Amino acid sequence: MKNVIIRMIAVLGSAIIIWNFIAYLSETFMGERYNSLNHFIIALITTILTIILLQLLVKIDKISWKDLGQTTFKTNVSSFLLGFFLWTIPATLGLFACLMLGWVEITAYTDFNYLLLSILILFITVFFIEALPEELIFRGYVYRYLNTVLPHWGTIILQALLFTLFAYFIGAIYSVEQLQFIPGFAIILGVFRAISGSVWTSIGFHVAIMTAMQILGPVHGHFDVTGTFTLQFIAFILLPSVVGATVLSFINSNHDWNQKNPLH
Repeated sequence: MKNVIIRMIAVLGSAIIIWNFIAYLSETFMGERYNSLNHFIIALITTILTIILLQLLVKIDKISWKDLGQTTFKTNVSSFLLGFFLWTIPATLGLFACLMLGWVEITAYTDFNYLLLSILILFITVFFIEALPEELIFRGYVYRYLNTVLPHWGTIILQALLFTLFAYFIGAIYSVEQLQFIPGFAIILGVFRAISGSVWTSIGFHVAIMTAMQILGPVHGHFDVTGTFTLQFIAFILLPSVVGATVLSFINSNHDWNQKNPLH
């Protein structure tokens, strides 16, 4: 337990330093105005620094990436797509339901081809700036080490607390809504990681939901949304989380929530 605590402090502190450094670079060299190219460059730097950090930790710990849940490329892609569609399908159905019931109104201000291009660019950027680095650290390294001393349910709770601390120290908790969203989001991602057994499932879910939330935001100027809270809570969070956890539980019906997995 002592060794695990030391590792958690080290990786949490390093992650906070990296993200604050990224914020400094963004503010100093790229300004406050949103620019898709600048955002993409920052995203690549974030992932590169994260990979360097994890590679260093893997060398120090004398373990392999397989010990952190990495498998073959084909399996990782399959797990990613599983997580992606576990969000996309129920979220799309929830979106149409919200629109049909009049809970949400969406007005588009851009043509379809330009919108698709913007979504693609944002998807790739979110993958590199949020989903991949955050999941590799918190549902990868952090989850794997916590699960050596704690059962899955305990690991999910503690990794969510660490993720919330991380969010606070990088300035991501700037409102009551964020304080409500981030711990719950971390728990959802932890549940997906636990049941599926793959960090790539949570990566797929993460990139899907954050791309959708951001593309609908006022920063990109594509849509005017009325009923944003209802849309995000029901269609983007609640429905995909319940459906996703149910589907994964059906796929992996023998999952043991009390299991600990020591490193070999």
